[in-house]
Amino acid sequence: LQHLPSDLRQVLQTPEGFIAIIATVALGLACLVALVGGRKRKGTSILVAGPVNSGKTTLFYQLKDGEKPGVVASMQENAAVCSVSGKPVRMLDIPGHHSFRNKLESSLRDAAGVVFLIDAVEITPNKVEAADMLYEILVNPGVQKQRIPVLIACNKADLEEEAHSVEFIRKTLEKQLDAMRKTKTVGIGKDAASQSPALGTLDKPFSLQGL
Repeated sequence: LQHLPSDLRQVLQTPEGFIAIIATVALGLACLVALVGGRKRKGTSILVAGPVNSGKTTLFYQLKDGEKPGVVASMQENAAVCSVSGKPVRMLDIPGHHSFRNKLESSLRDAAGVVFLIDAVEITPNKVEAADMLYEILVNPGVQKQRIPVLIACNKADLEEEAHSVEFIRKTLEKQLDAMRKTKTVGIGKDAASQSPALGTLDKPFSLQGL
């Protein structure tokens, strides 16, 4: 953690700061492993989730085999023990297709941490899909109760002329999540809404930093 910027390091070292957004996936994974390793948690896996074509399976195989594969698309989950900063870590890659949402929910029960991967180039056309999946993760009772750390990693951030900034992605997600939580709360009614933890305070603009 000492190699991280001071503001990000301070966020991750506080009990409240269990969500961070970072542009460098490799550094973020090392940070997440360090954070998880320093706390007692029931989960045993680092879950890699995100929208379709965000780069999850490519990241998984790069960690597993130590080299960058070609274009990879997966319609099945992948699991393996990978080396991250010299430490063995069980990684679980879940496809982003909606048909795998039940698998995503069940996998969160055994998650020590979550890497939510976003395509920094295609965030605008995929913002609804990304926010919808992230919403399900953030309101998951196990994630909130166990304070499971969630790392939002921006893939393709190195494509400076094409990629959106971390700040733009954060604001885009916050705007979508703010609208989404209000719609879901009103649409399902008070009784149904009480079955899931609230996402922030409804009478204030939503902020990832406020979780």
